[in-house]
Amino acid sequence: MKTRIPDATRNPPARPREVSPPGGEEPVPGNGRGEGAAPGRRRPRGPVAMMAAIRLALVLGIAIAGTGCTALQGPPVEYPAIAPSDGPGEEVVTEHAFLFEGATERLAVSVDDRLLEGARSAGREVLVRGEVPEKEWIAGAYRAQVADPAQDRFYADLLAGFREIRERRGLDPDRYLELLAGAVQQLPYVAAPRTAAKYPAETWSDRGGDCDDKALLLAGLLGREGYRVALLVFLPEAHMAVGVGCPDGMGWSGTDYAYLEATNATYVGSLPERIGDGDRLDSQPLVVPVGNGTTLYGAVADVRAIEAARETARARIETLGPEIDRRAGAHEGERERLEAPGSSGSRAAYDAALARYRAEGAAIDRLVDEHNRLVDLLNLTAASRYDRAGAADYLRANPP
Repeated sequence: MKTRIPDATRNPPARPREVSPPGGEEPVPGNGRGEGAAPGRRRPRGPVAMMAAIRLALVLGIAIAGTGCTALQGPPVEYPAIAPSDGPGEEVVTEHAFLFEGATERLAVSVDDRLLEGARSAGREVLVRGEVPEKEWIAGAYRAQVADPAQDRFYADLLAGFREIRERRGLDPDRYLELLAGAVQQLPYVAAPRTAAKYPAETWSDRGGDCDDKALLLAGLLGREGYRVALLVFLPEAHMAVGVGCPDGMGWSGTDYAYLEATNATYVGSLPERIGDGDRLDSQPLVVPVGNGTTLYGAVADVRAIEAARETARARIETLGPEIDRRAGAHEGERERLEAPGSSGSRAAYDAALARYRAEGAAIDRLVDEHNRLVDLLNLTAASRYDRAGAADYLRANPP
């Protein structure tokens, strides 16, 4: 006798949810290897471009010295500087909206257009006289660009807006650093292949930039707020990031700094898997300290716990997916056998088979629930890269 299993007894197993592709999982944009030049930009880009410009100045200096010219008398290294243009000047107001800990903040800052004209027309050539180690003048060039005193008012006005948010939200030093980092990360990435880095005031006023533009801006803000900060210059990969001081033993790749990517949404202390067209950051960076700050970032342990939880969740999801598919397929086959005429034999045998079917269905549901919970964990932690404190609280309540 055929007996149909009641619908209310066992519905087909729920399907696992998919992991949403989070923005932070994308490659860090650009690595400066593109060809061509952006309109209105006249010099090669970033770390590699800076070296090219400096080497040109160095060769010219050697040539002049060889002719007996006294034009090279002066300090061992001369760095470019902003000379604000003449005239009455006008204020250029730039507003930037960004997400932080679940809410949108807006900052509007006025920048004198004479400063911007001076920054955009400033050369990027460094004059090197005599024997100066390469790493020394590269580091000096970037520090001069970050700390150019013509930008003092720009920094003061911008940081006044950030400090208001800090006071209003009651942010501790770690969360305040994350606020500054998130604001710069969310400035649009604007590729400018083979062009030199912009001054920080330019980057904010232009509402975007590439890796070195945004790294210089972020390092300047953090340094002026008393954080221990450095630029991380990856010359082989033509990439620049920021390093923030952290407790002993928590630094990245043998340094005393936690890695901070300025170009997209990543936690402070989280290294991107790849940049540009899939390149990995395999080289040791040139570390360029900026400012004299001493405040450390103390939440690296939280970030490492988040990353470890994500890796655990990914690995378990990779195991659960095939297991759910296999068992759900077998379970559907068992359903069909139970519903087939004459399949059950005796009533006792049928009842035993039905009990096994229901138990297996419940087991599959538990696996699906676990899978979906882990997917939720991955999606939430990926979407919370501007809310490290919230992600850490979630994981403490919902470990993988």
